[in-house]
Amino acid sequence: MSRASRDPGRSEAGEPLITTLARLGVYALTGALLAYPLGRPGATVAAAAGAVVGAALGRWLARTRLRSWAVGPLLVVGLAIAAGLRHLAVGSPSLSAALGPASALRVGDALAFGTGAFASGLALRTLSTRQRAWALVEVLLLSFGVVQLTAAHRGGAINRPFTVADPILAAGGDPTWAFLTLGGLGALVVVLLLLSERSFFRALWHVAFAVGVIALLVFGARDFGMPQPPEGSPGLGLRGDAQASDRGDASGDQQRGGAARPPDGRADGKGTPPPTPPRSDDLEFRDDYSSSHDQVPVAVVLFHDDYDPPSGMYYFREGAFSQYNGRRLVAATTSTSGARYDDDIAQTFPAQATDVPDSPGGSTHRRFVDTTVALLADHIRPFGLAAPVELGPADNPDPRRFLRMYRVRSAVLADDYHDMLGAQVGDPSWPREVWDHYTEGPKDPRYHALAVKMVSTLPDDLRDDDVAHAFAIVMWLGEHATYSLKSNHADAADPTADFLFGDLTGYCVHFAHAAVYLMRSLGIPSRVATGYAVDPSARQGGSALLLSGANGHAWPEIYVEGWGWTVLDVAPQHTVDAPPPAPDRDLQRLLGELARGKSTVPPDVTADVQSAMASVRLWARRVGFAVLFAILAVLIAAFVVKVWRRVAPAVVPEHRLPRVLYRAELDRLAEVGLTRRRGESRESFAARLEAAHPAFVGLTQAHVGAAFGAAHTDLSAMRSDAARFRADLRGRVPLWRRALGWLDPSAWLRAR
Repeated sequence: MSRASRDPGRSEAGEPLITTLARLGVYALTGALLAYPLGRPGATVAAAAGAVVGAALGRWLARTRLRSWAVGPLLVVGLAIAAGLRHLAVGSPSLSAALGPASALRVGDALAFGTGAFASGLALRTLSTRQRAWALVEVLLLSFGVVQLTAAHRGGAINRPFTVADPILAAGGDPTWAFLTLGGLGALVVVLLLLSERSFFRALWHVAFAVGVIALLVFGARDFGMPQPPEGSPGLGLRGDAQASDRGDASGDQQRGGAARPPDGRADGKGTPPPTPPRSDDLEFRDDYSSSHDQVPVAVVLFHDDYDPPSGMYYFREGAFSQYNGRRLVAATTSTSGARYDDDIAQTFPAQATDVPDSPGGSTHRRFVDTTVALLADHIRPFGLAAPVELGPADNPDPRRFLRMYRVRSAVLADDYHDMLGAQVGDPSWPREVWDHYTEGPKDPRYHALAVKMVSTLPDDLRDDDVAHAFAIVMWLGEHATYSLKSNHADAADPTADFLFGDLTGYCVHFAHAAVYLMRSLGIPSRVATGYAVDPSARQGGSALLLSGANGHAWPEIYVEGWGWTVLDVAPQHTVDAPPPAPDRDLQRLLGELARGKSTVPPDVTADVQSAMASVRLWARRVGFAVLFAILAVLIAAFVVKVWRRVAPAVVPEHRLPRVLYRAELDRLAEVGLTRRRGESRESFAARLEAAHPAFVGLTQAHVGAAFGAAHTDLSAMRSDAARFRADLRGRVPLWRRALGWLDPSAWLRAR
């Protein structure tokens, strides 16, 4: 007895040539994908070659007497040899002197990746040949290779990876189609990898079917539109998740190096990174924020005027929270007397040029700055720089990329915060209930006591200055509190008090609420605003600014006569979390050009490139439809053969009846999953089914006898056995199973 026959996990069944070649191709592709981001081109080629050689030898090794448990140590030895070869190549003075340091490094990488891929391919192919479950590891490795190659693109950068996206963008194309094609090819090779058929024709049939499905997906997507991402997912085409992008709000605190300047004119504080903020109509306190999607781009802002904010940060306001509900601040509602609050917040996207009510306008302390906002993700309302005074629609040059575009004219601060000192807070024209609305807060006396303590350090000439009081509050919070996403105050009856009079550790929602409550305890009209806050350096010298969920933020604002609602942010000097990275400069520039409607192709070659791309698309569609028609023709032909094999017993001459009648019943068995095993004789097959289908034994004997030249075959007995066999099959196999078998055009290929 052979070693393989004693190991039930092994299989010596052969594969058709197409399956073997497909597996070797998959190993080559997997090795190349895993090595590509880590090594030079030579290392990628070496990894692909090593994986192929290892996979080919692994199939042979699976048939030897080597025990399966020994494959693991064999892999470890191979990887150790790979590391040793690289060290020898890179660390050898003689080799470095002969080849040069750069060439020695390339040789070392090629040896390491090639040997490592050989050892890995040898071990994995050996185990997958003996145990079918190891095929799952093959699929996982291939999937990981494809995923890590396109991971940067999925993170929101349509220009990543550069090697794939750059040539397409340079030609004026959309990298989306390249990644769709990569996904289709990945699906195809996974199908090839999982093929378990041992027949060449059946394997070929499965490959053709997989190609047809992928062709239908690729070419149908152009006619019926790209699939839309589900609600709440990051999605194709740079859409942030719905909850994270409906934000203009909240909890984000990106880098706060430029919070409102205190009276001495300095912008104190250190950066604080944001979590994924809540929706802009919900400023609920939360514990242990997750920032899994905070780097997904959500909008691009085009500046039509240069502007350097005195606060040291660009603030894009989307929402405001000014009504105290006994626990926190919520969006204000109209009072019973008809008084309205926070009317300077635009509630709908503009269909035409629209003035924003109660905006500060062009006062002596403000000037106008025009911007255009291109949304990459859904938002529940428009946002604009500082204090928007006018909104209007804008032409969208790329609706596939940008969900909406609109223009904003904003009244931005033109004076320094020093000039605000001495001004009166609030609006003298406000009725009493409006004053009460913007100064209402918790009844806890600790807020007022702490606020008085904060302002007591001011110089004598500022002791009665409400604006200076507000400055003192935000400076004290920035100096004494610590920024952290891992705060735990949400379950408290008053989360702000739990933060302020507790460990003083929280994120921007805690800081903003604390500042507003302290200001209101001193009678200063204030509110919490939400939106995006970005350091001006993020523009990196250009006129486009990329916003992501990482820029979401909540900040306090006070109302100053002649200035309107003014940002007075807290800049924590102590932070537990690292600041977010700067936006990708290339992506910011690219999206800015797309939002302006500029072509990425040089003007002198635009027409040629567009004509060439049109020709490519035309021929691609023709080839695609030709493949689909070929698949359809094959399906029709398969069904025709299937029907003919079923009706043949009723029309063929009597001398052919033993064979075609037996063949028809074999087809019925194949449709319900009962087929003859490889190497199993027809008589053994009939004996295996005798308990469930005894009539099939007589059919088999009659067929075998006729095939070997029996003098006489009782045809009436064969028909009777066939009828009894069909009756047994109907009684033992459910109707739905037989119906599915009939709909399978390839079932007759499995009958033998």
